[in-house]
Amino acid sequence: MSETVTLGDIVLAGQRLGAHLVPTPLEAAPKLGEKAWLKLENANKTHSFKIRGALNAILSLDEAARDKGIIAASSGNHAGALAYAAQLTGASAQILMPTNTPEKKIDNVRRYDAEAVLYGDNYDQAEAEALRRVSHGRTWISPYNDRQVIAGAGTIGLEIMAQLPEVERVLAPVSGGGLIAGVATAVKGMNPDIEVIGVNAESAPAMYNLFYDNDRPQVWDTLAEALSGEIEAGSITVPISRRLVDEVALVSERQIAAAMRYMIETQGWVVEGGGAVGVAALLHDVLPRDGRVTAVLVSGGNVDGDVLGRVLGGFH
Repeated sequence: MSETVTLGDIVLAGQRLGAHLVPTPLEAAPKLGEKAWLKLENANKTHSFKIRGALNAILSLDEAARDKGIIAASSGNHAGALAYAAQLTGASAQILMPTNTPEKKIDNVRRYDAEAVLYGDNYDQAEAEALRRVSHGRTWISPYNDRQVIAGAGTIGLEIMAQLPEVERVLAPVSGGGLIAGVATAVKGMNPDIEVIGVNAESAPAMYNLFYDNDRPQVWDTLAEALSGEIEAGSITVPISRRLVDEVALVSERQIAAAMRYMIETQGWVVEGGGAVGVAALLHDVLPRDGRVTAVLVSGGNVDGDVLGRVLGGFH
């Protein structure tokens, strides 16, 4: 597997996706800073940025690989995106999901006629089982460690540069790194002076640990379950992120809950915990509101009603 993704790969992904997806909104968020903007991937198809990478990956497969069917592991958004993309292209899909996956995200798989297999107590266990099943013949599509998935995610960066050409800083949620690797490749390929900052949940600190040689543990009971899981050994997202990402910040569960409330009460959007970490970083001054033109990636909006009720009721 190539160790890099290029701006050209992302431009080609944009051409593939253009027939199926429209650019997502960019919305001002003045309470987060005079020049802060939200890139609303929760408004995308399947309510997540993941549709970009999943659809680009499937569209990039040759007919033989697609005919084998798709297999993947996901705590939710990659699953729903792959299910949609598989149905759109006529492929079958089997998705391994942890048993604690929110019902909304399981329903997002089944509504597109894909097979949702609940397995394991956490993402790492579901992924291990999915990889074991690859030998049965299906085509594996990683949620992040895949050049075409990364290139698809990178199309967000192209849209930010078109919608906000004066952008100086981009904040993005980080789990396995596919999103930030793609976005950083796009925006820095067009303007290397733009700062790109990843935001981890304290409960899901895999990239933070790699950047800063730390050993913070995974905490699987988290509002940011979409960000949970360790990064696959040898993932191409790691060298890309080390080269292009300027910083990785951490936000707490309370800060995430407050960001989710802010998004509903102030911006009028339902956002999941993992999608709100960049908002949390600015809302709580984890990252400075320093007057620079900043695009904050809101990566998804799939959240169960009971979780939303807890957050609105006051998270403790």
